[in-house]
Amino acid sequence: MRQLWHDIQTHRLATLLFLLLWAATWLVTVVTWERDAAGFSIGMAPLAIPLHLVLPLTLGALITLYRSNTPGTLLRTCALAGAIFGVVHFAILSLVDVLWLPEVESSPPFADLAGGTIVGAFVYAGVCVVLSMIGGGVSRALAARLHNVPERARL
Repeated sequence: MRQLWHDIQTHRLATLLFLLLWAATWLVTVVTWERDAAGFSIGMAPLAIPLHLVLPLTLGALITLYRSNTPGTLLRTCALAGAIFGVVHFAILSLVDVLWLPEVESSPPFADLAGGTIVGAFVYAGVCVVLSMIGGGVSRALAARLHNVPERARL
């Protein structure tokens, strides 16, 4: 964990790029949130959903670009970063839902909402782990392929 924090501070450009992409995703999500005719919340627009899945892929790719560990260590780093990102991202979504998004027409009991939020956070974190590992693996494979291409072929 200490190494991950050190990498974030060391590679500020990659961190800034990721944060800008994250902010753009939230902007699209909030602006395109769907409502029914009465103004009640229907849910996230289909346009915004892929953006929330591209984020962990990008996270894994950025980690791979700036780390030169063995493949096993790299994938563990991507998995840890994906899990942390998934939990934080879902927590932000929950806060945005509670504080800003319009209410649904018929809200289930609070216990059902809390349980659904916890399950959703674990599912999304699991998806983020897998996607960040895929992003890291693909990025590493592409980097290795580009590294092995002769100089004349790169032009």
